[in-house]
Amino acid sequence: MRFKTLTILMAAAVLSACATSPNPEAEKQAKAWRAINAFTDITDVGGNRLRVMANTPFASGGDELEKAALMRAAGEAARRGYPRFAIVYVDYRERGPASWLSPDLGDPTARWIGSYEDLLAARDRADLDGSLDGPFGFKRLEAVVLMLGPDEEPYREAFTTNEVYAALTQDRIERNNIQASRHLKLPSLRVPFRGGKDGGE
Repeated sequence: MRFKTLTILMAAAVLSACATSPNPEAEKQAKAWRAINAFTDITDVGGNRLRVMANTPFASGGDELEKAALMRAAGEAARRGYPRFAIVYVDYRERGPASWLSPDLGDPTARWIGSYEDLLAARDRADLDGSLDGPFGFKRLEAVVLMLGPDEEPYREAFTTNEVYAALTQDRIERNNIQASRHLKLPSLRVPFRGGKDGGE
């Protein structure tokens, strides 16, 4: 009985010593970024352009596909120091067995997409059979992203890199309930003060 009580007290002490990481917000953002990297792919094609491929899991709609592609594009543009970006090519496709029976969802024409509304309109044009709006089926989005310097295309609407990245990161954290890890907080060891020339206390 005494051993059981001691075990419970020790477990309570360990749990009370646990704390979140020193920067929980940064850890949650890092987890959201790693998750996006798991089903997106990036290729630097030169000329300030990136090719972004986003694939959704089976039970995901078109919104997840677009948010993933935009978050990855914004993160890569930020890493390279570009304050704005636009999508200049987009193509939707189905993957898996459904792609053998359904029409090609592509509308692979060059265009300028500088807002989320423009991207949704591109999806509507491509969604010939209505499957992109549904929650089921494997889907793929391929986009070419043009990263813009401060003075490039100033009069054309474009995505603001930091704004898009921050908004979609927070959206992903909230929708997926991403939490910072709990870490064991160890007590700090105190070193006795040793004063005087001889090192005595």
